[in-house]
Amino acid sequence: MVVAIDRQGAIGIVTLDRPQARNALSREVIRALAAALDELERDAAIAAIVLTGREVFCAGADIAEMRGIDLATALAEDFSGCCDRLATCTKPLIAAVEGYAIGGGCELIEMCDLVIAGAGAKFGHPEIAFGTLSGGGGTQRLARGVGRARAMDLILTGRLISATEAERIGLISRVVDNGAAYQTACDAAKLIATYPVQAVRFAKQAVDRAVSVGLADGLALERRLFHLSFATGELQPQLDRFLARRSPHR
Repeated sequence: MVVAIDRQGAIGIVTLDRPQARNALSREVIRALAAALDELERDAAIAAIVLTGREVFCAGADIAEMRGIDLATALAEDFSGCCDRLATCTKPLIAAVEGYAIGGGCELIEMCDLVIAGAGAKFGHPEIAFGTLSGGGGTQRLARGVGRARAMDLILTGRLISATEAERIGLISRVVDNGAAYQTACDAAKLIATYPVQAVRFAKQAVDRAVSVGLADGLALERRLFHLSFATGELQPQLDRFLARRSPHR
């Protein structure tokens, strides 16, 4: 089991449960995450959903699995587009982040409605160091969320930022004490669950519409560029170097 589902009254809890890989996003994880959201969306008793990770939130794509993907595979499987399920969730989706939310993990939080992070959490888009770019919406959603200048800084340098900086630039909603993100997210979800269901849905739709006009075209471009990065000859050697440096015990 790589994704766990739990229920606490009117809120659903989705937990990325692959701590040995820092909850890296493999094909299996992405499929299980989508299935979990499908299940909770169908459940009329669930009013809001909390997304979290065991031990850490998510350290990005599964590098070992990504190493075996070429251009044809990336196009055939739509490796980048399969994460969009979070963005289409009709119920409020709240991320509770401890540890890392980088690369694909940062893309996950960019699709959530609220993001609550422990003070020690780190965020960023280091994909450029591997010879590719965000492929699950990162360039488009980040720019819409924090503005062009800050998005260029994070995307082109690949640097990681603290929870304090992430809150300051508008990437996340709140910073809380280390270890408190999950409970704070659950409390927010429970509060939202007390409000009229249709009012919550309409409010979410209105805000989403305000920041997503033109997003589809941007996502299509990003996806094409991400796929093309598999054909440049730059990506695979960088992935090999990363895997060679990584300790076999980590």
